[in-house]
Amino acid sequence: MTEKKTSFDSLFSDSGPFDENEVIQVLHDHVTIQRSSNKIFFKDTDLSVTKKILVYGLAKKLLKMKGLSETDLITAQEFREATRISKGTIDPAFKTLKDKGLLVGKREYEIPTSRVASIAKLISSRK
Repeated sequence: MTEKKTSFDSLFSDSGPFDENEVIQVLHDHVTIQRSSNKIFFKDTDLSVTKKILVYGLAKKLLKMKGLSETDLITAQEFREATRISKGTIDPAFKTLKDKGLLVGKREYEIPTSRVASIAKLISSRK
């Protein structure tokens, strides 16, 4: 049995903490970001509330990575204002995402960088 040696250099990436192109590709069908304000607008797509929250979170994460936002944190109130979805629908969706580890935080949430790739795949899936 041959052991594979790994080097310190194998821990480094030139592409950043996540695959930016993969995230852009996923977001492209679902949101538009206003250049002057960096405000996120949803396109008319058929996404569940939980997927909309994840799309919004990915857009915020991308904006922060590009230096266009100070934070990638989102709140239920902010999401409610952006989508006009009722509090009674949003709050359970946030709880579900938090319970699954797709969002972390209290009152202010973010998508863990380690989950970005799996969330991108989840949004792209038809389930």
